[in-house]
Amino acid sequence: MRSEKRIHKRIRPKGLQAGLTFNSHDQEIALDADILDISYSGIRVKLKQPIAADMTGNIRINMILPESNTPFCVHGILKHQAAKDELGLHYIDHIDGSIDDLMFECVELDENTVFIKTH
Repeated sequence: MRSEKRIHKRIRPKGLQAGLTFNSHDQEIALDADILDISYSGIRVKLKQPIAADMTGNIRINMILPESNTPFCVHGILKHQAAKDELGLHYIDHIDGSIDDLMFECVELDENTVFIKTH
């Protein structure tokens, strides 16, 4: 069994999707993806269409936050590629606090959590 080395827990938001834009070798490639999990340092996605295994460059991740419906954008780099359609991305050049907004809205509620929302 592999021990978890992460400082922050990964959150698995259900049904959250994102648009990814790869800027690589003077070309831009747009892809759609489902978000598998997020953390304070990165995001793991499953692409709707597989890509080549040798993709490099900066990646822009665009999504709509699930609770507030606010557009959200963060930049990242490819950290690992488990398959042609599954990527692990590490955040770079993001605005302080923006990852907090993302994490706050995507917190996974377990069966023991009571969620009370006030207006």
